[in-house]
Amino acid sequence: MHAALGKPVCFRLQSSLDLRVAVLEVPRLPCLARFNKVDQTLVATVVAELGSNILKYAGAGQLRVQGVHDGLRSGVELVAEDHGPGIADIPKAMQEHYSSSGSLGMGLSGVQRMVSELDVVSTPGRGTRIVARKWDPSYPRTADRASIAGVPALGESTSNQLRLEIGTANRPCYPEHVSGDSTLVLPVAGGMLLACIDASGHGKAAHLLAQRLTEGVRAAASPDLARLLRTLHTLAVGSIGAAVSLAFVDTAGAELRFAGIGNIRIRCLGQTPWTGIARDGVLGERFPSPDVQRFELHAEDLVLMYSDGVRQSLSSQAMARLHLSSAQQIADNLLRQAGRSTDDASCIVVKCRR
Repeated sequence: MHAALGKPVCFRLQSSLDLRVAVLEVPRLPCLARFNKVDQTLVATVVAELGSNILKYAGAGQLRVQGVHDGLRSGVELVAEDHGPGIADIPKAMQEHYSSSGSLGMGLSGVQRMVSELDVVSTPGRGTRIVARKWDPSYPRTADRASIAGVPALGESTSNQLRLEIGTANRPCYPEHVSGDSTLVLPVAGGMLLACIDASGHGKAAHLLAQRLTEGVRAAASPDLARLLRTLHTLAVGSIGAAVSLAFVDTAGAELRFAGIGNIRIRCLGQTPWTGIARDGVLGERFPSPDVQRFELHAEDLVLMYSDGVRQSLSSQAMARLHLSSAQQIADNLLRQAGRSTDDASCIVVKCRR
């Protein structure tokens, strides 16, 4: 039994502008105040996915956001409703890469991985109602279960599967008010996709390009890093250009894959130290063939991916102390201690556990 916390907030979706407002406003709602930045981003991604499909297939609908609790946990509930064509075969629509003009397509399986619980009710010709719940990450994730059989919820793992704690940080250079850097963390089939983007220059133009490429990653998210980089290069053609690095963490196989173009770095601290190498180039201008590198991950490994606005001069003592903090604290401290004031700076931090 789920009880409501506070008043629901409703967003009527009739245009892409309505959806953009919802995506921006939902992470700021009081019911998400306890969520960390990554989980707030995941909820915003769910809003974008459900909302875009309402507009695409039904033309209009509504999204209701509500704080909920079940006596043990608190969290957020998203209810997306429309009166469109509906989904004739929900299990089929849940399959990866399935797409049909009469269904929510591959977005439905992606949404399921981002939340703790998902309920789908649809009547062909009358519409669809989707209820997605995500529990406060401070509660044990072992209590989270998906309501669609056969599809594991994000955060569930076997004893041999890696569990990830992730933090992100981003800040503009002085005296700019917006950053030309961007970070994104998305669950995809089999693991987690990480993207770090550094548009050339600073200010509004760099910020707009970074956001455009971020949406490109979100729309084409895949473990195929080379293909995703090619897609982003196409999006950046004719722009000021950007550096982009992508990583995919295969949680079942305990493997990191990395590919980058430009000066965004990745390092692994732990059992076997490792540094990835991005190809020289600029997305939108010079695009070399991507080099996808693979690295075996272990429990207690720490992965750092960061733009060139972060110096590499942290002392060995400071690096050793990183493991003592949470992933979000590490990300915040990395920018505070090693961020260059003359450049936008961003980072993604991943702590691996069993």
